Amino acid sequence: MNTAGSTPRAAGVDVRRAQRWFWALTIVAVLAMGALYQGLRSTPGPGTGVLVLISGLVLAASSIQAARILTALAGPPRLPRRLRLRPPGRRTTTADASGTHPSREK
Repeated sequence: MNTAGSTPRAAGVDVRRAQRWFWALTIVAVLAMGALYQGLRSTPGPGTGVLVLISGLVLAASSIQAARILTALAGPPRLPRRLRLRPPGRRTTTADASGTHPSREK
C-alpha cells in the first residue's frame, strides 16, 4: 500500500505528508495572525468585525491542528532518565499500585 515517495512510520503516520501539512498550516496561521492584527488596528465597522472574526477562527483552527501534527510527529513527552520513577520495562498493575500483591503459588 506504500508508495515509493512516502516514508511511513511504525505508527502508520506518513511523515513527509504530515510535515508538509504542518508547514502549510503554520504559514496559514502566520497569515491569519497578520490579518487579525490588521483588523484590530483598523477603524471599527461591520467589515472589520467580520475580518477579526474569520481571521481569529482561522488562526485558532490552523494553530491547533499544527500543534496536533507536531505532537504526533514528535511522539509523547518523556521524562529524563534520572527522573523516571520506575524502570521502563516494569509496569504496575492496579493490584501492585494498591499495595496488595497477587498470591504466588510455590
